[in-house]
Amino acid sequence: MSSTKILLFVGAAVVVAGGLIVAIRMNPTSTKDVHGTIAVPGQVEQLNPFTHVASIPAIVDPSTIRFEKLKMVDLASKTRTSTLDEKACKERQFRDPDGSNCQTITVEERVKALEAMYSYNGPVLSAGETIPGRQTFSVYFRPEEVRVDGPVDKLKRDQAASMFQVNTYRATVEQKVIDKANSHFCEGNYMDGSWVLKDPKCQDQLQYVTQTAPSQYLTVQVDLRSN
Repeated sequence: MSSTKILLFVGAAVVVAGGLIVAIRMNPTSTKDVHGTIAVPGQVEQLNPFTHVASIPAIVDPSTIRFEKLKMVDLASKTRTSTLDEKACKERQFRDPDGSNCQTITVEERVKALEAMYSYNGPVLSAGETIPGRQTFSVYFRPEEVRVDGPVDKLKRDQAASMFQVNTYRATVEQKVIDKANSHFCEGNYMDGSWVLKDPKCQDQLQYVTQTAPSQYLTVQVDLRSN
């Protein structure tokens, strides 16, 4: 049995980091009002923007994580998703046939938050190459959680960094994989770059099993240091 053929049937695993919450930062220009169209009243969603965790690729060296800056930002705390009327939907599809989903998200409420931004070296790939530059991630705190004398933008970087403690861990996730021992694969060969079955009427019979495996992401948790 060709191992190359088997690889064709391996689906991409859906990785869900347990307990991981992704914060969406939205500024005043992040949403647009749709003028001259009718939007059907949609679903209102209350958001919890004050996340103290983030996710980065598991192949990143955690020792390269470095504090960058602390600043005050506005975060969306309440949004409304509305569906456009049929005419407006067709107009949007005509202008952007690949990107329009006929829905618009409007930020209804915002809250103040302190953004702690960190950076890390680009992950090292299997071939030994490194993605150039430094990538960034942010976590968010309520202003009253962080006791600062004076404006936060006046703090030196080492002073601000000393207020936080960073921990990383790699969760395990369940994923479906092909059960090779109990699956049947049709014989064939590659011809001109295409897989050609030896028996055109043959059909692969695939069985799947659930396995526990390390997540493809590291969870980074940032906590305030206790005084």
